[in-house]
Amino acid sequence: MPVTDEYTKPHEVSPEATRIAAQCSLDLGAVGKNEARKIMSLQHKALGYRPPPGSLASEAQVAASKHPDGISPSPPDTASLREAAIKDAARIEIERGRSLSPKAVSCGIDLDRIGLAEARKLMSEEHKALGYRPPPGSLAADAQAAAAKHPENKDYSIDPQILTLAALKDAARIASERGATGAKFVTLSDGRTEEPPKLQSEARNRGPDDYS
Repeated sequence: MPVTDEYTKPHEVSPEATRIAAQCSLDLGAVGKNEARKIMSLQHKALGYRPPPGSLASEAQVAASKHPDGISPSPPDTASLREAAIKDAARIEIERGRSLSPKAVSCGIDLDRIGLAEARKLMSEEHKALGYRPPPGSLAADAQAAAAKHPENKDYSIDPQILTLAALKDAARIASERGATGAKFVTLSDGRTEEPPKLQSEARNRGPDDYS
């Protein structure tokens, strides 16, 4: 008869993290150590602190400890990992009653000096993080509007990692403001994803003040 440790408590799976993983077509049972590290990195950047127990990152690490190399010949794609990490980061902030303000996520980027190339980078990274085009009032949209006033400005360079970090943080802010509902997105013929028409209409009707 096997000996059991009565003081060892079984791991309690977070239903919320599991739900978000399922929404993003992410099978935690197939996650290996590389995918778990990626999720931890994405969530840490979006939150600004280490993801707590019960987070998707924490659940992924527990799952990966059982099968470090994963159990699927086709590991989860980066887009699914990113989407799930951002949505779960937004959930955590909502549960903690926190608000991610635009100033907090900008990482010190000066929009009055940002150039077109940096604005495009922000738009690309935030689009990937959200799964749809960043709406008016997002950091990416504001950066593009600002860069249009001085598109050739080359006196202000920004580390690409800073741009990526700011995009991740702002994506988490937007997701938290929308309640991290996990809305389904429409897949277009060219493989891109966009918000359903109703959400697109809501975004167009919002101004910058709606995200302050």
